[in-house]
Amino acid sequence: MLVQLHNVHLSFFDKQVLHGVDLAIHRGDRIALVGENGSGKTSLLKIILGSLKPDSGNVAVKEGCAIGYLDQSLLGGDHEATCMAVALGAFSHLLELEARIAKINQALVESRDLAESSRLLEELGEAMDAYEAGGGYEYRARAEAMLLGVGLAPREWEKPVDSLSAGQKARLALARLLLGSYDLLLLDEPTNHLDMRAREWLAETLPKLETTYLVVSHDRTFLDAVATKVAHLDRGVIKVYPGNYAAFRRQWAEAREAAWQTYEKRRRLVKKLEEQARSYRNWSHAKEREKRGAGDKGHIGAKAAKLAKRALVAERRLHETIEKLKEEKPFEPDPIKIEFNGGKEGILAWTRDLAIGYAPGPPLARGIRFELRSGERLGIAGPNGCGKSTLIKTLIGEIPPLAGEVWLSPGASVGYFDQEGRALPSAKSALEAVLETGKDETLVRTVLGRMRLRKESALKRVADLSWGERAKVLLARLILGNHDLLILDEPTNYLDIETQDVLLEALSGFPGGIIFVSHDRYFLDALATEKLFLGDQS
Repeated sequence: MLVQLHNVHLSFFDKQVLHGVDLAIHRGDRIALVGENGSGKTSLLKIILGSLKPDSGNVAVKEGCAIGYLDQSLLGGDHEATCMAVALGAFSHLLELEARIAKINQALVESRDLAESSRLLEELGEAMDAYEAGGGYEYRARAEAMLLGVGLAPREWEKPVDSLSAGQKARLALARLLLGSYDLLLLDEPTNHLDMRAREWLAETLPKLETTYLVVSHDRTFLDAVATKVAHLDRGVIKVYPGNYAAFRRQWAEAREAAWQTYEKRRRLVKKLEEQARSYRNWSHAKEREKRGAGDKGHIGAKAAKLAKRALVAERRLHETIEKLKEEKPFEPDPIKIEFNGGKEGILAWTRDLAIGYAPGPPLARGIRFELRSGERLGIAGPNGCGKSTLIKTLIGEIPPLAGEVWLSPGASVGYFDQEGRALPSAKSALEAVLETGKDETLVRTVLGRMRLRKESALKRVADLSWGERAKVLLARLILGNHDLLILDEPTNYLDIETQDVLLEALSGFPGGIIFVSHDRYFLDALATEKLFLGDQS
């Protein structure tokens, strides 16, 4: 066993995050850690890592267990280091051996003493054996394959780390982690900033690594491929299910159904006990009246007392069962049905022989043709850098087309979701930002709640919200905005799977048209009625 957590508790201010968590991680485990945003997944990873102390409970990590954690510290402190140098940092021992071998070879060239040369040759042989045993002839190829896998092209390998975008740095950190030698990997959202091709590559690569891992991701297709266990963190408690994410959802649904059956069975028992107690009381009272009217000699009184005792027993069982009902009632989240307004009929958008990009550079993509009508959903996919977001910005008029035509219905109300949330007023609270739609505050709070934005977060300034919370606020504004056409640039990037399900159900019932970009295979397949794949257009 590598890690054992027992009865771990954690609170922030007056909010309890973890409540008696038990979790065992054995060598060879491939565990998916799932739960809603804010449920404590990242905190749990940091407790295992040792960078966060729980309020109480025991955390035991096997002595000598090397733990790798996905964060920016993997990039090192050298701002001038290149992308390739950071990746090769995982093989520092081999780089040191290379330097040692080169030094020995130089000494051999300069040596004029036979005994010294013999000693150097022996030392060289030992170094070469260690170099070969450590993978010295393959490590550069491994590093190149890993960089390509996470979506970093050869033209980026010699760039200084400081010149990379935030997304490229995140992918480089992932490559550096996967190249390292660890007993346990803690992977917090490794699919962020990865396009569909890179996600599929990671889903194939991760299970082949000879290491244990605990992975957090909102991509259910990815989790299906990499997990053999699912640890579900729900309301501060973890329950572990065997199998991948799809198997977990089936077992979870079955467990909830069984819990409701138990609950309903006890409800029926309550009704039966209530009837028994009432009957016994009525019979007891009737016998008491009969006793008083007949001048009872003892028989009727004894029967009345017996019935009264039965009534008390039935009532005691009734109260015990009612208390168990309170404990056993299954938790059910708020209803997720969201009603959209809008839905202009007819053609909402089209493009003809469209070329997109930034002048005077070459087009990122060309020859783009589509037509979108009300009720249709166009899903756009492709590798990072192929022009997906550029196409979205061209459609809404932020960037002029390099060639061809773009048309949006002039009478249609367009709602736009951008990844940066620029449309949100940063100085206002989340609640105030959505109230700008002109809707009633009760309705606004209801929609925010159904998007699983916590009550305390609704009162925070937009600037102080996490990226996932900002996404929920912007989506709530779109839901309440009476739009005919929604244009969404990766709306699920920071959403947990439960909120994705809410959004997916809402968008599936939207009467207007939708154009959206997504790297999430499940979301793309579930929502799109048509798909547009962009690729290299060189």
